[in-house]
Amino acid sequence: MRKKLLQTAACAAISFAVCSPLAAQSRASDTAIKVSRSTVPLVRSSDLIFLGGAGAVFVGAMSADRSIQRSFQSKGTQGNSGLRHLSDATGFYGDPGSVLISAGLYFSGLGTHSRRLAALGMHTGESVIFGGGLAEGIKGGVGRARPKFSPNDSRFFRSGKGYSNDDFASFPSGETAAAFAASTALALGINRDWPGHSRVVTPVAYTAAALVGYSRLYKNAHWASDVVAGATLGTASAVFVDRFNRRYTDNVFERWFLPTSLVPKRRGLAMAWSR
Repeated sequence: MRKKLLQTAACAAISFAVCSPLAAQSRASDTAIKVSRSTVPLVRSSDLIFLGGAGAVFVGAMSADRSIQRSFQSKGTQGNSGLRHLSDATGFYGDPGSVLISAGLYFSGLGTHSRRLAALGMHTGESVIFGGGLAEGIKGGVGRARPKFSPNDSRFFRSGKGYSNDDFASFPSGETAAAFAASTALALGINRDWPGHSRVVTPVAYTAAALVGYSRLYKNAHWASDVVAGATLGTASAVFVDRFNRRYTDNVFERWFLPTSLVPKRRGLAMAWSR
């Protein structure tokens, strides 16, 4: 219980650290933002290159699944207290850390009169839900056995069994998908609206996401190829959500959850919504 509280506090601290400089920069420039329609494409030809590269990495990881699993579960690795503590500390970012950070950014944006910051939090949350939801649906149908259940056979599948038995819900890694969805959404949003912070936030965010994958391997919950698939799915989900929100700026989620205007008043805050 104490560890969970510390991890939650850490997520709140991360949200505050990210929010403070971003809100200070955006508050004056985004108090009133017009709703517009963009022609951003939802799918681009460059996506094929990304998917092809990710597919090649996945094939390589799948062929090395057993050897990687044995390396992570060796006595030396499991007996290393530093690696164990790192796994415990970083695994929280995937679930529920990514959701808590998204919520922290969203409500901080409302509280600091920054629509852009609130949008960053909301779009990050949308990416996490979308990517994580896809991962959960896929893993149930694929029915791949987790390494802790079938350590000697990385290709043990029972289609549909993942819906009823968590031991067969290995592919893809949902926590890794959520972590990469959150990190990609943060990287895209900050690079566009606060480019000066991108060179710090982007590598930190992706390092945190990669450590979630490491944690899943260390805890013997997933094969390496599960982690690669989760990272690919999370990244692609966040890119799609980002493009969707830029193309359809007046979609139902924007209208209901993001005020078109955030104007500080003498005794409070005035918000206006579009309907």
